[in-house]
Amino acid sequence: MSSVDANDEDTLRLPNDPLPPGCVLRLYSMRMCPYAQRARLMLSAKKVKYDRVNVDLNSKPDWFFDINFYGEVPVIIHKGKNVYESLICSEYVEEAFPNPQMYSVDPYQRALERIYYNHWTKKGVPAFYSLMRAGHLDEELAARLDEHVGKMEEFLDKAGTPYYSGSKPGFSDYMTWPWFERIPMLGEITDYKMSASKFPKLTAWVQRMWKDPVVQECKIDGKLFVDHYSKYRTGRPDFTIGMAKPEPIKETLENLDGLRDPSTRDRKK
Repeated sequence: MSSVDANDEDTLRLPNDPLPPGCVLRLYSMRMCPYAQRARLMLSAKKVKYDRVNVDLNSKPDWFFDINFYGEVPVIIHKGKNVYESLICSEYVEEAFPNPQMYSVDPYQRALERIYYNHWTKKGVPAFYSLMRAGHLDEELAARLDEHVGKMEEFLDKAGTPYYSGSKPGFSDYMTWPWFERIPMLGEITDYKMSASKFPKLTAWVQRMWKDPVVQECKIDGKLFVDHYSKYRTGRPDFTIGMAKPEPIKETLENLDGLRDPSTRDRKK
């Protein structure tokens, strides 16, 4: 491959294919994936120029399992080496590109930040997906999600700062954000609402996060999300949603058995 278009996210490039001019690494991603979005947020916060490649997780090539044997995104290819798992990828970005620093320099504060996003990862994320899979406002599942949203409210209250990482968004904010971006979209599927009266500090945090240029750069298309997860919960996800796809060939059917018109029957796509 002689050249790569930095704006072409949907051509499945190989790990060793040349990077577009100015790019320093390749990120294998998927538009709707919150785990890949974690890595995208970190790369954006660090102002790292990278080559984003969206993977159809329904049709992964064999070589993809060579760079992540789980067959999942995100995967980072940097200097010929592969890193995977969302938190590990994000920590790698923090360490490989140290400026600006996203973690607190204080060991105790850094531990607290890890507690915040680890709780959400271990408890909040499963509660989110349980309700989403239900596809309606199941009271028990909604209460379970509220419980863990409430814990994040409590963490923010104890922190006493606008963000989990302090006075500005940092590592723990970006590791938590993708699901809070999706909660209004979850509401379109299930009617769940994150109550502003029950969670005032978290509601204010969400509003502040939306003003962050990094969040704006990495935001997803809400309509595509709803379409994607409406299919996902039926077991028929479309991992290429949002990709520019060729128009289907329009042709007259010869009869109700679905036979092609003779003039188009042998046409090649």
